[in-house]
Amino acid sequence: MLRGYQAGDLEAMYALDVACFEKPFRFTRGAMRRFAEAKKARVVIAEEGDVLVGFVILHIEEAKEGRVGYIITLDVAPELRRRGIAGVLMTEAARQAQVDGCAVLVLHVFTGNEAAIRFYAGTGFVRSHRAEGFYGPGVDAWVYHKPLLSLND
Repeated sequence: MLRGYQAGDLEAMYALDVACFEKPFRFTRGAMRRFAEAKKARVVIAEEGDVLVGFVILHIEEAKEGRVGYIITLDVAPELRRRGIAGVLMTEAARQAQVDGCAVLVLHVFTGNEAAIRFYAGTGFVRSHRAEGFYGPGVDAWVYHKPLLSLND
């Protein structure tokens, strides 16, 4: 089941982020709150029963070229991966970005995260360039983008 963010979700989101990512890839509790509760945030929560099993945080950014949907993070419980949860979350994030007038989704992924790279490539994201030191000195990211169709197309 998918739903939007509620303030009571923060602790479960933070705990899931800690389970999903090593430092320097995980967020602090404060950063998670700022990203999830920002005015430009669109958060999609995946639940099984009453348990938060995944989430995506999308920010709607203004750029020269128009609105861009930026994926802040995508987290799925490690024991539940490869069941389609990430794909469902990303599909809903893309839909919300389209509703907000975005023409493209953009994200960063650690250059050594082969599973995430395969996932994003398999869902239509295209690598554009390397962001050196994105996660800290010597820890680079690939930048990926995915064009979105206009809701009027």
